[in-house]
Amino acid sequence: MGTYMVRGGRKIEGEFAVRGSKNAALPILAACLLAEDEVILENIPLITDVFQTLDILRELGCTVSLSEEMRTVVIDSRYLKGTEIGNETVRKMRSSILFLGALLGREKQGKLAYPGGCAIGKRPIDLHLAAFEKMGVTIREEGYVLDCRAERITGQHIYLNFPSVGATENILLLAAKAEGVTVIHNAAREPEVISLARFLRAIGAEVYGEGTASIMVEGVKTLHGAYFSIPSDRIEGGTFLCAAAMTGGELRLKGLEREQMGAVLEVMRMTGCRFLWEESDHLWMCPPKRLLSDFTIVTGPFPAFPTDMQPFMMSLLTLAKGNCMISETVFEARFSQGEELCRMGADIRISGRNASIYGVEKLHGAEVFAKDLRCGAALLVAALAAEGESLVHGSEYVERGYEKIEDAFSFLGGDIRLT
Repeated sequence: MGTYMVRGGRKIEGEFAVRGSKNAALPILAACLLAEDEVILENIPLITDVFQTLDILRELGCTVSLSEEMRTVVIDSRYLKGTEIGNETVRKMRSSILFLGALLGREKQGKLAYPGGCAIGKRPIDLHLAAFEKMGVTIREEGYVLDCRAERITGQHIYLNFPSVGATENILLLAAKAEGVTVIHNAAREPEVISLARFLRAIGAEVYGEGTASIMVEGVKTLHGAYFSIPSDRIEGGTFLCAAAMTGGELRLKGLEREQMGAVLEVMRMTGCRFLWEESDHLWMCPPKRLLSDFTIVTGPFPAFPTDMQPFMMSLLTLAKGNCMISETVFEARFSQGEELCRMGADIRISGRNASIYGVEKLHGAEVFAKDLRCGAALLVAALAAEGESLVHGSEYVERGYEKIEDAFSFLGGDIRLT
């Protein structure tokens, strides 16, 4: 476990190129199992979740060649040697459940333990398993291990009672090589789902309607290799925007897609921040002299305000004039940063899934502890704006989704180092 030492009070400003998306890369890496030739992925984020996912691919028999300098990985899955993933690896990452859909689609069998990940509340996989069973998969539970097999996998109409990103992605992976047509109703519309659908099309799948509430997949027998670029990380972009806004710095971000940032920019505009798209993927942000508040944020599925950005907005609003309410509708345990921010002088009152943030004039340095990925990064953002020195423990959480964030913030003017 590493600790970030942050000396606050310096502006985060300048120009920064946003790296590849964690939430897009992980399902695409799992989907590489479906291809019967080499897949080349560029703009891969160099984060621990990606490294662990590549280890799973190697464990299954794939040849993996990663160039960190080029941020490119070549994956050849033609010679799989197994369909079972070790328990220790699986329990580290929630996204490992996506390998189940890919293995079933490729080999009609797969075995893994219930997945782990950050402790941000219940994230049941019953939607995944119910869809699998409807498509012909037999599921046996052996303790905490899922043993899944199928004689035939057939396309079906799948109705999701919640537009789950993970369930939508897993069904897409299974449906790509199923017999017949699968239609996912009330499908997730997140940009990462769109990226997965585009990748599947690149390797030969027949996918239609991504980005809408109904996605149709016509199964094919074989899928081939492809060259594909991982899109930029909208959550990383939002993280740096909040850091610049809290510290009073102007920031230019390169690589963001305008349609992905709608709800985040809308809320930040209400705080007084100004934005200009200088090119199709170049965003300029200028913060106000004093952030404003007095509004309510409700998280939800895309295109609503993303739950992954909620911790950063909570940090930002601690210094806003007025008060604000955040209602977290996706995860019931995603306010862990609230208590830690109060150690830094914030005034936050939490009741169930609602948090009231009363703006203060300043934050002060403190010793705080990351409880999950976004909590840890949100505490770093707050520490950059606080007076004095902060110690943010739990770098292993942050490293799951950010590539050397201490170097990035230092490049933009922050005083931060990892010990």
